[in-house]
Amino acid sequence: MKKTLLSILALTSMYNASSQILQSEDFDSLPIGAVGTDATGTIPTNNYFTLSTNYDLDPLATTTGTNAGPENFQIADYGDGHGLVLQIEGTNGDKGRRNMWQGGLADQWAFRDPENNKIQVEFDLFTGAGGGESNNTKGMYIYDSATDGASLKILGGFVFNTKTLILQGIGYYTSPTAPIANYGFFLGPTNTNITLPTNEWVRLAVSFNKSTGQIIWKGPTFLGQVVGAAIGLDPDKVALVSRSGTVAANGGNPAITNTAATTAGFFDNLLVTANNIDLLGVNEIVATNFSVYAYPNPTQDFLTISSVETDTITAITLTDVNGRIVRNESFNQESSVEMNIADLSNGMYLMKTTTSNGTSIQKIFKN
Repeated sequence: MKKTLLSILALTSMYNASSQILQSEDFDSLPIGAVGTDATGTIPTNNYFTLSTNYDLDPLATTTGTNAGPENFQIADYGDGHGLVLQIEGTNGDKGRRNMWQGGLADQWAFRDPENNKIQVEFDLFTGAGGGESNNTKGMYIYDSATDGASLKILGGFVFNTKTLILQGIGYYTSPTAPIANYGFFLGPTNTNITLPTNEWVRLAVSFNKSTGQIIWKGPTFLGQVVGAAIGLDPDKVALVSRSGTVAANGGNPAITNTAATTAGFFDNLLVTANNIDLLGVNEIVATNFSVYAYPNPTQDFLTISSVETDTITAITLTDVNGRIVRNESFNQESSVEMNIADLSNGMYLMKTTTSNGTSIQKIFKN
């Protein structure tokens, strides 16, 4: 059972009555090893598509990348109580892209409640030690469908440099002095970069408002927003990504191009929701690092929930895949409780367990 790094933000979004869960993944149900056998992004395995190339957008461009293939996407056991995670190996050259996404988002978005015009994505990122030879970046992009035949627009996302540990926002944007395009954004105060701590799991979140074009980025120490240029566009996929990356030399030019691949920067606990609330609803993201066990899972009737620390359990809420609360119970400061879910329909539920040390969320399966 993995530790789940969660946020106040996640709780407000997932458990708002009008919020809808579109996709979620903690990777625990996927087999260890390569995610799939296809690197073209056309043949899914377990509903996951993987795209790996030695070039960026132009397949005829000169490149020093040589290691593209389906093996770039691995499910690995992180250990230390965190369970299975996604590991993406970046390109070993100056060009190359890696994209992995779950199928079906366009249809899920199309059938959302009409008022839920904001897509919100949260995920955990392991920062790694930094340094090393590779300049690879890792991150997450919300893509549009590019129905106009143009290059894919990034409605919102993050770019994390595994060498410098610098995190930037990304989004489709224009201004009076710049052409319309996908741009990176500073996330620190007064146009400064955010540098993440070494060897830590960090919870990140981004939202895109289809009605207004507003992009909001949020993390443990920052909150940023901009009105982008993608008003009216619909999301098509949420991809976990890696790119070659560059690091500016002394003085800024020339940039040091990438010559090595890295697997640093693991991913976990991806959550995609459609809602009508603002990511600005809270002032900070607060991560927790405790564990709550639920067993047996799957279950047919009774579920035992226990805290592995000295925490006491005060409340448990179950929601279905549409975000509706189906069970909400309070407890009198117990470290292990039992819940009868025999009357619930078979399927997956999200269980929010509130304890004296914070809140944990995990998947529960009823069969």
